[in-house]
Amino acid sequence: MKKINGFIALSFLSILSTGAFALDIAKPLPNWIDSAREISDGGAPSITYGEKAAPPADFHIPAEYEPVGAVVIGWAGYTDMLAAIGQAVTGPGQAQLWGVAAPASIQGVPAAKYSRINAKIDTVWMRDYGPFGVSAGQNKPGIVDTTYRHYQYRRNDDALPANLGKAKKIEVYAMPIILDGGNLMVDSKGNLYMTKRTYIWNSDKTQDQVDAALKSYFSVKNIYTFEYSGYPGEPSDGTGHIDMFMKLLNDHTVLISVADTEPFKTNSEKAMAFFKNRKAADGEMFKVIPVKAWQENGTWYTYTNSLIVNKVAIIPSYSGHSTEEAAAKAAYEAGIPGVTVVQVPSDDSITAGGSIHCVTQTIPVLPGNALKASDVYTDVVFTEPVTPLRGNGSTAVEQLLNSL
Repeated sequence: MKKINGFIALSFLSILSTGAFALDIAKPLPNWIDSAREISDGGAPSITYGEKAAPPADFHIPAEYEPVGAVVIGWAGYTDMLAAIGQAVTGPGQAQLWGVAAPASIQGVPAAKYSRINAKIDTVWMRDYGPFGVSAGQNKPGIVDTTYRHYQYRRNDDALPANLGKAKKIEVYAMPIILDGGNLMVDSKGNLYMTKRTYIWNSDKTQDQVDAALKSYFSVKNIYTFEYSGYPGEPSDGTGHIDMFMKLLNDHTVLISVADTEPFKTNSEKAMAFFKNRKAADGEMFKVIPVKAWQENGTWYTYTNSLIVNKVAIIPSYSGHSTEEAAAKAAYEAGIPGVTVVQVPSDDSITAGGSIHCVTQTIPVLPGNALKASDVYTDVVFTEPVTPLRGNGSTAVEQLLNSL
Protein backbone atom coordinates (compact mmCIF):
# COMPACT_ATOMS: atom_id res chain seq x y z
CA MET A 1 0.00 0.00 0.00
CA LYS A 2 2.90 2.30 0.68
CA LYS A 3 4.08 2.03 -2.92
CA ILE A 4 0.60 2.79 -4.21
CA ASN A 5 0.41 5.89 -2.03
CA GLY A 6 3.82 6.89 -3.29
CA PHE A 7 2.54 6.58 -6.84
CA ILE A 8 -0.44 8.81 -6.03
CA ALA A 9 1.83 11.40 -4.40
CA LEU A 10 4.24 11.42 -7.33
CA SER A 11 1.39 11.67 -9.82
CA PHE A 12 -0.10 14.60 -7.89
CA LEU A 13 3.24 16.37 -7.93
CA SER A 14 3.54 15.90 -11.68
CA ILE A 15 0.34 17.88 -12.16
CA LEU A 16 1.96 20.81 -10.36
CA SER A 17 5.18 20.65 -12.36
CA THR A 18 5.89 22.13 -15.78
CA GLY A 19 4.24 20.49 -18.76
CA ALA A 20 6.47 18.56 -21.15
CA PHE A 21 6.44 17.40 -24.74
CA ALA A 22 4.09 14.46 -25.26
CA LEU A 23 6.31 11.58 -26.34
CA ASP A 24 5.67 10.49 -29.92
CA ILE A 25 7.52 7.28 -30.83
CA ALA A 26 6.55 7.67 -34.48
CA LYS A 27 8.05 11.17 -34.61
CA PRO A 28 10.84 11.32 -32.05
CA LEU A 29 12.51 14.57 -31.08
CA PRO A 30 15.97 15.22 -32.55
CA ASN A 31 19.16 15.50 -30.51
CA TRP A 32 18.82 19.27 -30.74
CA ILE A 33 15.80 21.33 -29.66
CA ASP A 34 12.77 21.23 -31.96
CA SER A 35 11.49 24.79 -31.59
CA ALA A 36 8.19 23.87 -33.28
CA ARG A 37 7.34 21.31 -30.59
CA GLU A 38 9.34 22.28 -27.50
CA ILE A 39 9.17 25.29 -25.22
CA SER A 40 11.60 26.17 -22.43
CA ASP A 41 10.09 26.43 -18.96
CA GLY A 42 12.81 28.89 -17.96
CA GLY A 43 13.43 27.10 -14.69
CA ALA A 44 16.65 26.13 -12.94
CA PRO A 45 17.98 22.56 -12.91
CA SER A 46 15.79 20.34 -10.76
CA ILE A 47 16.87 18.48 -7.67
CA THR A 48 15.56 14.95 -7.76
CA TYR A 49 15.01 12.19 -5.26
CA GLY A 50 17.90 10.47 -3.55
CA GLU A 51 20.85 12.41 -4.92
CA LYS A 52 23.96 12.74 -2.77
CA ALA A 53 26.65 15.38 -2.92
CA ALA A 54 29.61 13.47 -4.33
CA PRO A 55 30.81 9.90 -4.85
CA PRO A 56 33.45 8.34 -2.60
CA ALA A 57 37.08 8.81 -3.54
CA ASP A 58 37.49 5.31 -4.99
CA PHE A 59 34.76 5.74 -7.60
CA HIS A 60 35.74 6.14 -11.23
CA ILE A 61 34.28 5.79 -14.71
CA PRO A 62 35.56 2.70 -16.47
CA ALA A 63 36.42 2.93 -20.14
CA GLU A 64 33.72 1.65 -22.47
CA TYR A 65 35.97 -1.25 -23.50
CA GLU A 66 36.11 -2.50 -19.91
CA PRO A 67 33.50 -5.04 -18.66
CA VAL A 68 29.88 -3.94 -19.08
CA GLY A 69 27.08 -5.35 -16.92
CA ALA A 70 24.07 -3.63 -18.49
CA VAL A 71 23.10 -1.33 -21.32
CA VAL A 72 20.27 1.17 -20.83
CA ILE A 73 17.99 2.26 -23.67
CA GLY A 74 14.97 4.58 -23.79
CA TRP A 75 11.95 3.42 -25.82
CA ALA A 76 11.16 6.79 -27.39
CA GLY A 77 11.71 6.22 -31.10
CA TYR A 78 13.64 4.16 -33.66
CA THR A 79 12.36 0.99 -32.02
CA ASP A 80 13.64 -1.37 -34.73
CA MET A 81 17.14 -0.05 -34.13
CA LEU A 82 16.73 -0.32 -30.36
CA ALA A 83 15.53 -3.91 -30.66
CA ALA A 84 18.54 -4.81 -32.81
CA ILE A 85 20.87 -3.19 -30.29
CA GLY A 86 19.17 -5.13 -27.50
CA GLN A 87 19.66 -8.40 -29.34
CA ALA A 88 23.37 -7.70 -29.78
CA VAL A 89 23.79 -6.59 -26.16
CA THR A 90 22.12 -9.65 -24.64
CA GLY A 91 23.39 -12.10 -27.28
CA PRO A 92 27.10 -11.87 -28.13
CA GLY A 93 27.54 -8.96 -25.70
CA GLN A 94 26.44 -11.13 -22.75
CA ALA A 95 25.08 -8.15 -20.83
CA GLN A 96 21.72 -7.14 -19.38
CA LEU A 97 19.38 -4.80 -21.23
CA TRP A 98 17.46 -2.21 -19.21
CA GLY A 99 14.62 -0.64 -21.20
CA VAL A 100 13.19 2.63 -19.91
CA ALA A 101 9.51 3.12 -20.84
CA ALA A 102 9.97 0.02 -22.98
CA PRO A 103 7.51 -2.82 -23.65
CA ALA A 104 7.25 -5.83 -21.36
CA SER A 105 9.34 -7.85 -23.80
CA ILE A 106 11.46 -7.19 -26.87
CA GLN A 107 11.67 -9.70 -29.68
CA GLY A 108 14.97 -11.56 -29.68
CA VAL A 109 15.92 -10.40 -26.18
CA PRO A 110 15.87 -13.20 -23.54
CA ALA A 111 13.53 -12.45 -20.64
CA ALA A 112 16.24 -13.44 -18.16
CA LYS A 113 18.48 -10.66 -19.46
CA TYR A 114 15.84 -7.97 -19.81
CA SER A 115 14.52 -5.50 -17.26
CA ARG A 116 11.89 -2.82 -17.87
CA ILE A 117 12.21 0.48 -16.02
CA ASN A 118 8.85 2.19 -15.54
CA ALA A 119 9.97 5.82 -15.78
CA LYS A 120 9.01 8.73 -17.99
CA ILE A 121 11.33 10.04 -20.70
CA ASP A 122 11.02 12.64 -23.45
CA THR A 123 13.53 11.42 -26.00
CA VAL A 124 15.60 8.46 -27.14
CA TRP A 125 19.01 10.10 -26.51
CA MET A 126 19.94 8.02 -23.47
CA ARG A 127 23.68 8.66 -23.72
CA ASP A 128 23.26 12.38 -23.15
CA TYR A 129 20.76 12.52 -20.30
CA GLY A 130 21.21 9.03 -18.92
CA PRO A 131 23.40 7.66 -16.12
CA PHE A 132 27.15 7.93 -16.07
CA GLY A 133 27.92 4.48 -14.71
CA VAL A 134 30.72 4.26 -12.19
CA SER A 135 32.24 1.42 -10.16
CA ALA A 136 34.25 1.33 -6.97
CA GLY A 137 36.96 -0.88 -5.54
CA GLN A 138 34.31 -2.73 -3.53
CA ASN A 139 32.39 -3.40 -6.77
CA LYS A 140 29.53 -1.13 -5.78
CA PRO A 141 27.84 0.52 -8.76
CA GLY A 142 26.74 4.12 -8.72
CA ILE A 143 25.45 6.87 -11.00
CA VAL A 144 26.85 10.35 -11.51
CA ASP A 145 23.97 12.64 -12.50
CA THR A 146 25.04 15.72 -14.43
CA THR A 147 22.61 18.33 -15.74
CA TYR A 148 21.35 17.51 -19.23
CA ARG A 149 21.88 20.51 -21.50
CA HIS A 150 18.19 20.46 -22.55
CA TYR A 151 16.94 20.36 -18.96
CA GLN A 152 14.58 23.34 -19.43
CA TYR A 153 12.84 21.51 -22.28
CA ARG A 154 13.13 17.85 -21.31
CA ARG A 155 12.55 17.51 -17.59
CA ASN A 156 11.75 13.79 -17.73
CA ASP A 157 15.03 13.10 -19.48
CA ASP A 158 17.03 15.15 -17.01
CA ALA A 159 15.41 13.25 -14.12
CA LEU A 160 16.11 9.79 -15.51
CA PRO A 161 19.46 9.13 -13.76
CA ALA A 162 17.89 9.70 -10.34
CA ASN A 163 14.79 7.71 -11.26
CA LEU A 164 16.89 4.83 -12.56
CA GLY A 165 18.93 4.88 -9.38
CA LYS A 166 15.73 4.65 -7.35
CA ALA A 167 14.37 1.80 -9.45
CA LYS A 168 17.60 -0.21 -9.37
CA LYS A 169 18.68 0.75 -5.84
CA ILE A 170 21.85 2.39 -7.12
CA GLU A 171 23.29 5.42 -5.37
CA VAL A 172 23.11 8.66 -7.35
CA TYR A 173 25.55 11.54 -7.01
CA ALA A 174 24.45 14.95 -8.27
CA MET A 175 27.12 16.85 -10.20
CA PRO A 176 26.65 20.62 -10.69
CA ILE A 177 27.88 20.62 -14.28
CA ILE A 178 26.01 20.64 -17.61
CA LEU A 179 27.41 17.69 -19.54
CA ASP A 180 26.07 15.35 -22.20
CA GLY A 181 27.34 11.78 -22.15
CA GLY A 182 28.09 11.91 -25.86
CA ASN A 183 30.80 14.44 -25.08
CA LEU A 184 32.60 12.25 -22.56
CA MET A 185 35.22 9.62 -23.37
CA VAL A 186 37.65 8.06 -20.89
CA ASP A 187 40.42 5.48 -20.95
CA SER A 188 41.29 3.07 -18.15
CA LYS A 189 44.21 5.21 -16.93
CA GLY A 190 42.36 8.29 -15.70
CA ASN A 191 42.28 10.38 -18.88
CA LEU A 192 39.16 12.18 -20.08
CA TYR A 193 38.55 13.42 -23.62
CA MET A 194 35.83 15.86 -24.66
CA THR A 195 35.19 18.79 -26.98
CA LYS A 196 35.30 22.39 -25.84
CA ARG A 197 31.52 22.56 -26.03
CA THR A 198 31.39 21.50 -22.38
CA TYR A 199 32.92 24.85 -21.45
CA ILE A 200 30.39 26.66 -23.63
CA TRP A 201 27.51 24.93 -21.83
CA ASN A 202 29.01 25.98 -18.50
CA SER A 203 29.89 29.56 -19.44
CA ASP A 204 28.88 30.71 -15.95
CA LYS A 205 31.95 28.88 -14.62
CA THR A 206 35.63 29.17 -15.38
CA GLN A 207 37.39 26.41 -17.25
CA ASP A 208 39.31 25.55 -14.09
CA GLN A 209 36.04 25.17 -12.15
CA VAL A 210 34.62 22.81 -14.78
CA ASP A 211 37.82 20.77 -14.88
CA ALA A 212 37.93 20.55 -11.09
CA ALA A 213 34.38 19.16 -10.96
CA LEU A 214 35.12 16.61 -13.69
CA LYS A 215 38.27 15.43 -11.94
CA SER A 216 36.54 15.22 -8.57
CA TYR A 217 33.41 13.33 -9.63
CA PHE A 218 34.92 11.13 -12.32
CA SER A 219 38.30 10.51 -10.65
CA VAL A 220 40.29 11.49 -13.74
CA LYS A 221 43.81 12.90 -13.70
CA ASN A 222 44.02 14.61 -17.09
CA ILE A 223 41.46 16.32 -19.32
CA TYR A 224 42.10 16.72 -23.05
CA THR A 225 39.82 18.97 -25.08
CA PHE A 226 39.21 19.17 -28.80
CA GLU A 227 37.45 21.54 -31.11
CA TYR A 228 34.32 20.34 -32.89
CA SER A 229 33.31 21.00 -36.48
CA GLY A 230 31.93 24.52 -36.47
CA TYR A 231 33.68 25.59 -33.25
CA PRO A 232 33.13 28.01 -31.56
CA GLY A 233 29.72 28.46 -33.21
CA GLU A 234 26.92 25.97 -33.68
CA PRO A 235 28.20 22.44 -34.33
CA SER A 236 28.02 21.31 -37.94
CA ASP A 237 27.21 17.75 -36.89
CA GLY A 238 24.27 18.94 -34.76
CA THR A 239 25.80 18.09 -31.38
CA GLY A 240 29.46 19.04 -31.02
CA HIS A 241 29.97 15.77 -29.14
CA ILE A 242 33.23 13.86 -29.27
CA ASP A 243 31.44 10.60 -30.14
CA MET A 244 30.51 12.08 -33.52
CA PHE A 245 34.13 11.94 -34.73
CA MET A 246 36.27 9.98 -32.27
CA LYS A 247 36.25 6.58 -30.50
CA LEU A 248 38.77 5.00 -28.14
CA LEU A 249 39.05 1.26 -28.87
CA ASN A 250 41.59 0.64 -26.10
CA ASP A 251 44.05 2.71 -24.09
CA HIS A 252 46.30 3.35 -27.10
CA THR A 253 44.06 2.95 -30.17
CA VAL A 254 41.71 5.66 -31.40
CA LEU A 255 39.27 5.65 -34.31
CA ILE A 256 38.82 9.06 -35.98
CA SER A 257 36.30 10.03 -38.64
CA VAL A 258 37.81 11.67 -41.72
CA ALA A 259 35.95 13.66 -44.35
CA ASP A 260 36.72 15.47 -47.59
CA THR A 261 34.62 18.57 -46.87
CA GLU A 262 34.93 21.42 -44.41
CA PRO A 263 34.61 22.09 -41.55
CA PHE A 264 34.83 18.36 -40.86
CA LYS A 265 38.10 17.86 -42.73
CA THR A 266 40.15 20.32 -40.68
CA ASN A 267 38.57 19.26 -37.39
CA SER A 268 39.53 15.62 -38.02
CA GLU A 269 43.05 16.61 -39.07
CA LYS A 270 43.52 18.50 -35.80
CA ALA A 271 42.34 15.48 -33.80
CA MET A 272 44.68 13.15 -35.69
CA ALA A 273 47.58 15.54 -35.19
CA PHE A 274 46.99 15.47 -31.42
CA PHE A 275 47.54 11.71 -31.24
CA LYS A 276 50.37 11.51 -33.79
CA ASN A 277 53.68 10.51 -32.17
CA ARG A 278 52.03 10.69 -28.73
CA LYS A 279 52.64 8.05 -26.09
CA ALA A 280 49.51 6.71 -24.37
CA ALA A 281 49.17 6.27 -20.62
CA ASP A 282 49.84 2.53 -20.95
CA GLY A 283 53.29 3.24 -22.44
CA GLU A 284 52.35 2.37 -26.02
CA MET A 285 52.42 4.86 -28.88
CA PHE A 286 48.94 5.84 -30.01
CA LYS A 287 47.63 4.03 -33.05
CA VAL A 288 45.23 6.17 -35.09
CA ILE A 289 42.76 4.39 -37.36
CA PRO A 290 40.93 6.64 -39.83
CA VAL A 291 37.41 5.76 -40.90
CA LYS A 292 35.47 7.54 -43.60
CA ALA A 293 32.62 9.90 -42.71
CA TRP A 294 30.65 12.36 -44.80
CA GLN A 295 27.92 14.99 -44.80
CA GLU A 296 24.93 14.47 -47.05
CA ASN A 297 21.80 16.64 -47.20
CA GLY A 298 22.77 18.30 -43.93
CA THR A 299 23.34 15.02 -42.06
CA TRP A 300 26.73 13.97 -40.69
CA TYR A 301 27.28 10.23 -41.21
CA THR A 302 29.88 8.72 -38.89
CA TYR A 303 30.93 5.24 -37.78
CA THR A 304 32.48 6.37 -34.49
CA ASN A 305 29.03 6.66 -32.89
CA SER A 306 29.12 3.04 -31.78
CA LEU A 307 28.88 0.94 -28.62
CA ILE A 308 31.41 -1.55 -27.26
CA VAL A 309 29.95 -4.23 -24.99
CA ASN A 310 32.36 -6.89 -23.77
CA LYS A 311 34.39 -7.07 -27.02
CA VAL A 312 31.29 -6.73 -29.18
CA ALA A 313 31.31 -3.57 -31.30
CA ILE A 314 27.78 -2.50 -32.26
CA ILE A 315 28.27 -0.04 -35.10
CA PRO A 316 25.92 1.90 -37.39
CA SER A 317 25.03 0.82 -40.88
CA TYR A 318 23.82 3.23 -43.58
CA SER A 319 21.97 2.03 -46.68
CA GLY A 320 23.72 2.47 -50.00
CA HIS A 321 27.18 2.58 -48.44
CA SER A 322 28.34 -1.03 -48.46
CA THR A 323 31.96 -0.09 -49.28
CA GLU A 324 32.20 2.34 -46.36
CA GLU A 325 30.44 -0.16 -44.12
CA ALA A 326 32.95 -2.89 -44.93
CA ALA A 327 35.84 -0.51 -44.27
CA ALA A 328 34.33 0.51 -40.93
CA LYS A 329 33.96 -3.12 -39.90
CA ALA A 330 37.58 -3.75 -40.83
CA ALA A 331 38.67 -0.70 -38.82
CA TYR A 332 37.06 -2.03 -35.64
CA GLU A 333 38.54 -5.47 -36.24
CA ALA A 334 41.99 -3.93 -36.68
CA GLY A 335 41.65 -1.96 -33.47
CA ILE A 336 40.09 -4.60 -31.20
CA PRO A 337 41.64 -8.08 -31.56
CA GLY A 338 39.00 -10.80 -31.42
CA VAL A 339 36.10 -8.35 -31.63
CA THR A 340 32.67 -9.32 -32.87
CA VAL A 341 31.21 -6.56 -35.05
CA VAL A 342 27.43 -6.19 -35.25
CA GLN A 343 26.09 -3.66 -37.74
CA VAL A 344 22.73 -2.06 -37.00
CA PRO A 345 20.80 0.09 -39.54
CA SER A 346 20.78 3.70 -38.32
CA ASP A 347 19.46 5.65 -41.32
CA ASP A 348 16.59 7.26 -39.42
CA SER A 349 18.31 8.22 -36.18
CA ILE A 350 21.43 9.71 -37.76
CA THR A 351 19.35 12.37 -39.52
CA ALA A 352 18.24 13.49 -36.05
CA GLY A 353 21.79 13.82 -34.74
CA GLY A 354 22.83 10.44 -33.39
CA SER A 355 23.32 6.73 -33.80
CA ILE A 356 24.15 3.69 -31.66
CA HIS A 357 26.21 5.44 -28.99
CA CYS A 358 23.72 8.29 -28.61
CA VAL A 359 20.77 6.01 -27.78
CA THR A 360 22.56 3.80 -25.25
CA GLN A 361 24.26 4.11 -21.87
CA THR A 362 26.30 1.54 -19.98
CA ILE A 363 26.38 0.34 -16.39
CA PRO A 364 29.83 -1.19 -15.78
CA VAL A 365 31.00 -3.98 -13.52
CA LEU A 366 34.36 -5.23 -12.41
CA PRO A 367 35.81 -8.36 -14.07
CA GLY A 368 34.15 -11.60 -13.05
CA ASN A 369 30.92 -9.99 -11.88
CA ALA A 370 27.50 -9.40 -13.39
CA LEU A 371 24.52 -7.19 -12.69
CA LYS A 372 21.14 -8.71 -11.97
CA ALA A 373 17.97 -7.61 -13.70
CA SER A 374 16.03 -7.53 -10.45
CA ASP A 375 14.71 -5.30 -7.69
CA VAL A 376 12.70 -3.13 -10.07
CA TYR A 377 9.80 -1.06 -8.76
CA THR A 378 6.82 -2.29 -10.77
CA ASP A 379 4.02 -0.27 -9.23
CA VAL A 380 5.62 3.17 -8.94
CA VAL A 381 5.56 5.42 -11.97
CA PHE A 382 8.25 8.08 -11.81
CA THR A 383 7.17 11.45 -13.09
CA GLU A 384 8.78 14.77 -13.86
CA PRO A 385 11.15 16.17 -11.25
CA VAL A 386 9.86 18.87 -8.95
CA THR A 387 11.68 21.70 -7.26
CA PRO A 388 12.67 21.12 -3.64
CA LEU A 389 10.49 22.21 -0.78
CA ARG A 390 12.18 24.77 1.44
CA GLY A 391 13.13 23.99 4.98
CA ASN A 392 15.21 20.88 5.47
CA GLY A 393 17.08 20.50 2.18
CA SER A 394 15.32 17.34 1.02
CA THR A 395 13.23 17.28 -2.12
CA ALA A 396 9.46 17.42 -2.29
CA VAL A 397 9.30 13.83 -3.50
CA GLU A 398 11.58 12.64 -0.71
CA GLN A 399 9.55 14.42 1.94
CA LEU A 400 6.32 12.94 0.64
CA LEU A 401 7.69 9.41 0.45
CA ASN A 402 9.17 9.64 3.93
CA SER A 403 5.82 10.74 5.32
CA LEU A 404 3.86 7.80 3.89
